[in-house]
Amino acid sequence: MTIRTVAREHLTEESLTSLESEFGERFVRIHRNALVARRAISGFQRVRGSIDEEGESSEGHWEVLLKDVPERLPISRRQWPTVKGGVEKS
Repeated sequence: MTIRTVAREHLTEESLTSLESEFGERFVRIHRNALVARRAISGFQRVRGSIDEEGESSEGHWEVLLKDVPERLPISRRQWPTVKGGVEKS
């Protein structure tokens, strides 16, 4: 697994579930494959769904905005209530 910070990336053999158990008060799971430090979250943005050229529609979703990092990370529909509630409390 890769752990990313503003400064660099770190490789670890630790599982995401294990890290979540150990550091859950400092991190929030935003997706099945991602934890984010609560203090790194600057806000959230709703991304509207769209319709492609073939008429297929995609649902909108939420993304987490991070302090000092331009990349936005998608939040799964399943995790959105937990993320929103967990960050508001911290």
